[in-house]
Amino acid sequence: MVYMQINGLVLGKYRIEKLINNGSFASVFRAKEEFTNRTVAIKVLPKSIYPSGRMRYLLTELSAMGRNWGHSNIVSIHTVEPGDDEYVAYIVMEYVDGPSLRQLITATPLRRNLSINIALDISRGLVAAHEQNIIHRDIKPQNILLTADQVAKISDFGVARILEASTDYAGTITGTRRYMAPEQYEGSYDYRADLYSTGLILYEMFMGKFPFRGKTQDEIQVRKQSEEIEFDYKLPEDMRAILQRALHRDVQTRYQTASELYNDLDHIRKKWYADAVRHTMTEQSNPAIQGAMLSEHRKDLRVSAEVAEKIELDISEEQKAKTEKQNELQLEAQVNLHYDKAIQLIGGTQSQHALQEVQQAHRLYLSSVKATKKADWIFRHLSDLMTPPQPPSTAREMIGLIDQLSTDEVAELRTLLNNRFSSRDIADVPSAVGSGPLPTDGGTGSDLTFQPLNPQETAPEYVLRKLHEALQAPHERLAAEIRQSAEEHAQAGKSRRSRAEYKKLGEFYKTSADNFIESENWESGADCYARARLAYTASRRYNRARQCAQEAGTYYAMRADALERELTWADAGRLYALSADNYAHANLWEAANQSLSRTTICYFNVAENARAIGDLSLTYDYCDRILRISKRLKRTTNAEAGARKLLREIENLFTAR
Repeated sequence: MVYMQINGLVLGKYRIEKLINNGSFASVFRAKEEFTNRTVAIKVLPKSIYPSGRMRYLLTELSAMGRNWGHSNIVSIHTVEPGDDEYVAYIVMEYVDGPSLRQLITATPLRRNLSINIALDISRGLVAAHEQNIIHRDIKPQNILLTADQVAKISDFGVARILEASTDYAGTITGTRRYMAPEQYEGSYDYRADLYSTGLILYEMFMGKFPFRGKTQDEIQVRKQSEEIEFDYKLPEDMRAILQRALHRDVQTRYQTASELYNDLDHIRKKWYADAVRHTMTEQSNPAIQGAMLSEHRKDLRVSAEVAEKIELDISEEQKAKTEKQNELQLEAQVNLHYDKAIQLIGGTQSQHALQEVQQAHRLYLSSVKATKKADWIFRHLSDLMTPPQPPSTAREMIGLIDQLSTDEVAELRTLLNNRFSSRDIADVPSAVGSGPLPTDGGTGSDLTFQPLNPQETAPEYVLRKLHEALQAPHERLAAEIRQSAEEHAQAGKSRRSRAEYKKLGEFYKTSADNFIESENWESGADCYARARLAYTASRRYNRARQCAQEAGTYYAMRADALERELTWADAGRLYALSADNYAHANLWEAANQSLSRTTICYFNVAENARAIGDLSLTYDYCDRILRISKRLKRTTNAEAGARKLLREIENLFTAR
């Protein structure tokens, strides 16, 4: 044992402060270097313990510490001061301001994250030592020192061996027997003996006990060579695999390098950090709190910022994909629920409710507000189509409806009936209410009163002829040829051949309409559906004509709705009027009234804008259109009231002049 005076001055520059450790071969003191005010550790080597035969150990220790000077996980040597009559030398080293690992293990069970950090530090230190061909030969908890920040450093290279080459084997039995590798007892070992000793330390940290029981070192030695190691079921499987490999009796099955051990430990650390990130992101939604918790996890596991950010990004993407998958499954379940309800309702008295279930299922797939409104619009009109108004069932009810018409409407009805049943042919008379020919056209819908100029102009054949006088698109050339053939057959008295050609023309226009709608060209599609209606009416295919009228009304209204949102009022009003015209030919009076109402609103906006710029002629024209349309509506609209007000303003202006 070495005795030195506390607060005494050694070599004229080191103030002794405290005895740190008093070992068999040396004593270590904490001291203050006077000139630099630096705290150091001084290892004092008595001559009585270091005869000439043991000097080689001292030289090996100094060489080993010198080769690894400055490594963060190996205690560094500052200098070697020459000895005196009593001491061989004074080794001045880095002072580590924390306990040894033995003291830490004895005092309290170690946290899992602290244990993995210490394991990584020891492995990193051994990587550096082994690269310098140094076997420590005495890795044990007493020789692992911890800083105040709990960074582990390997100390005491007093029995280290420096091999000439990495393939050499040590040939002496040296070290603490409790922590020796099995082959170390035989005196033939290499760097892998240090890895076995490290495995024993890791087992103690994670399991809280030494893996081999025995009253004597000889008993422990026997069990190292024969006994299977026991593991607590709570130990993570990946850490158990590392310990089993590090403590394997067969040196060839054991870790072959410290780098291998370090990489496996680092993999576990990253996995544990990923688990912590995953748990934090799942349980904590507040970004500020989540960020603080992740920062704490980084610090606790000493994960670098770059690695942590990559792990966090990967977990974020993983959770996003998981959430999307869950949402997808939930969406599928909700959609299937609506479809199942719809299937149950179809065929009964609640078919309209079945359509509502399909609408709800469809809405679940829409994220755009615009698309949702468009879909709702379509389903609303489909619902109207499924529940058309009941036609009058008796002549008395029909007369009651006629009594409600204006004088102009009665005249129009008379003209339509005269034209429709002029031949008095039984084939022209419908067999049931609502199943016969559709009302014939009064033009393209630009004349919003629907009042024909003369009976001939109501015939679909006439309207088609006028439409084809000026071809509007390349696809209509074939349509014009079909219509021409139909007219020639009619003029030749071949009415059946004529109707067949008009049917062919209707099919041509319907196919063209379907193609336009598929490409979302709604106006062109609606135009073709309207012409298909005319052609089917001429061929006396009234049900098909009514279906095409419905389609034309729907897609004219959809295009009008889009123009209305763009504030293109005149075109929107024109298309709403066309929509109303086609709905009327499909006997969908409520839908026709809705489109007419929208027409008046659009035209009123045109009138107001014209009034604002002083165009009184255009203002008057659109106000007049609104009033003529309003005669056909069941109720007074705001647009009608506004139009009358504008007309009074115009009259007052002219009166004032």
